[in-house]
Amino acid sequence: MVRNMVVLNETYFGAFLNSPNIKVISNLILLFTGVGYGAISIASNASYIANFDSPVLQNVLVPLIFILFGLLSAFITKIGLALLLWAGAKGLGGKALFKEINLASPVALLPGLLGVPYLAGWGEGTFIVAALLVAGIVWMYFVSAKILKTTQNFTNKKAYLAAFLAFLFLASVYYIVVPS
Repeated sequence: MVRNMVVLNETYFGAFLNSPNIKVISNLILLFTGVGYGAISIASNASYIANFDSPVLQNVLVPLIFILFGLLSAFITKIGLALLLWAGAKGLGGKALFKEINLASPVALLPGLLGVPYLAGWGEGTFIVAALLVAGIVWMYFVSAKILKTTQNFTNKKAYLAAFLAFLFLASVYYIVVPS
């Protein structure tokens, strides 16, 4: 079901929201995404981790810390994305049921894993890393629009506009907060 949602098959978004196991599935997706964030951070910081003298630090404690921060990052990103989508839906007259958007938003985080190499500092300035980042953001946008279409009963136009407004706000905050 999740695979079909990630490839933008609209019928599965409704099935996901009506699933009796939606909380479990949503949390498993979030867990997978967080572990993915953490694993990519471990890989990008392998030389740093290797500098520790203790094998316990190198092989257990420090990687565990990276995984925990990956989980925390995924959770914070999920809440932030859900709030932005909720605000976009509310602004365009949707039902804006935060619970539904919040439960579906981890699916939109999965394509975001494509952008993690950029955020982890791999291949800075290379075309492939930048292309992965752009592809991940665009893909997240499309999944977010499908989430809004399903949860708010929006038309395609309204769903894509609400998602665009949410991503535009995110981009403006990112531009203000991140130093140049």
